[in-house]
Parts: sequence; structure tokens; C-alpha cells
Amino acid sequence: MSSVKWGYVLVLILFLLAPQIFAANISFLVIETGIREGSPVNESSNLWETTLLDVFFDAGHIVSNAPIMSLPNPQGKELPDEARENLEDALRGGADFFIVALLDYQGAAAINSPKLKPQEVSLRLFSTNPYKIVYEQSYSALMQSPGNDELANAKRIVRMIIPHLGDR
Repeated sequence: MSSVKWGYVLVLILFLLAPQIFAANISFLVIETGIREGSPVNESSNLWETTLLDVFFDAGHIVSNAPIMSLPNPQGKELPDEARENLEDALRGGADFFIVALLDYQGAAAINSPKLKPQEVSLRLFSTNPYKIVYEQSYSALMQSPGNDELANAKRIVRMIIPHLGDR
């Protein structure tokens, strides 16, 4: 066999053995809970929304988001009823995954300041086809990195979701 044929065979073998690389279509929703009704969107909520978009976009995925939603009380459901419409919009838009970030400001909301930090952050990754929860993790406000840098913490936490995109 000539060297050109061996080159084609080698490329074919590498192509077949290489892991499949794909760009997922991911939709995000940030939900604030425990915030007083009528309060402006919190700076931390904007930070988490931006971090979700940036981290997944930088990883090569197609990203979209719904407006930040505020709910008076956290719910025990995997997806609050008020978020169902956003999920359906994501499905109509062709999303492969839907990520909900629940930022719980309970206890800190009495201060009513846009500079509050969430007491707990819960991230939930949903596969849309088939619809199921793929990954869920909660982080306490006590989980801080050296220097107490909220942006660095958010990026580190959001990056932990990326490997779970293959868990459909």
C-alpha cells in the first residue's frame, strides 16, 4: 500500500476512534428566591447569568437565556411551575439542555440591597430529549474560594456542569 493510502486509512481510524465533539444548544434560566416583591434584579443574579452564558459559550456551545425570574419562596420541585413556560420556549427553540440556577437569598432579603449574595445556589441540568434531570448540585454560601471572589467561584462551579452534557 502506498503512503497516501496509509495516510487515508490512518485519518479514517482516528476519525472513528475520536470522541464525538458536538456543540449543544443550551438555554438558561436564573431564578431568585427569597427576594422581596418589586426588588430590582440582584447583582449576584446578573453575575451568575453572565457566568453561565460565558462558560458554555467559551466551551463551544450555543447559548440562550430567559430573563431572570424572581419567586417569593423557594419550592421543593425540581422545576418551579413558573419556569415551565421558559422550558417550553427552550424546547421550541431547539434546546438540547435547559439549565436552571436557583439563587436563594432567604435570610439576607430583609436588607433589600442589590448587593446581596445568595445563601445557596442550586444548579439543575435538564436534558430535553428525553426530558429528565441529568445533574443537580447545591452550593452553600460557605463554599468560598480564597479571596472570596464570587466570579471565580461561579466560574469554577459552572464548569463542573460541562462534563455532564454527555450523560443524557
